[in-house]
Amino acid sequence: MHLDEPFPLDAVPSRVRHALLGEFKGRWPSVREVDQIPDKDWLTAPGMGPASLQIIRSITNAACQQEVSHATSHHLSDAELLRRLEGLQEDLRWLEAQLEARIPKGPRRRPQRQEHNRATRNEADLQDRETREAETSEHRSDQGHIA
Repeated sequence: MHLDEPFPLDAVPSRVRHALLGEFKGRWPSVREVDQIPDKDWLTAPGMGPASLQIIRSITNAACQQEVSHATSHHLSDAELLRRLEGLQEDLRWLEAQLEARIPKGPRRRPQRQEHNRATRNEADLQDRETREAETSEHRSDQGHIA
């Protein structure tokens, strides 16, 4: 959908459709015209509330995104696209740094698998130790009978 196409009145509930037509005095507006009206003005229109405004904005935002995507994909050189990519990657690194700064650096729990592996190793070590102790006490008792 392009911004200059008629707003899809059939995609919205009837009360939103009536509010839109009322705002444009019965004329079927374009997506661009609907998008240009500020949210605060929409919220003062009869029959328009936050939920209705959200429906309208989901349609206008989708059209704007499609328009930007279509325009940029056909008119940017490789160098411009690369520059945009590098800018986005820089923004991503900044966001990661912000998140890392906000995450507490306290002791972290080990994943469950490591805990299980450690418990299994401790159990095996205990069994080995018990076996050696039993063998040692048998050896001692055998030596007592020989003497």
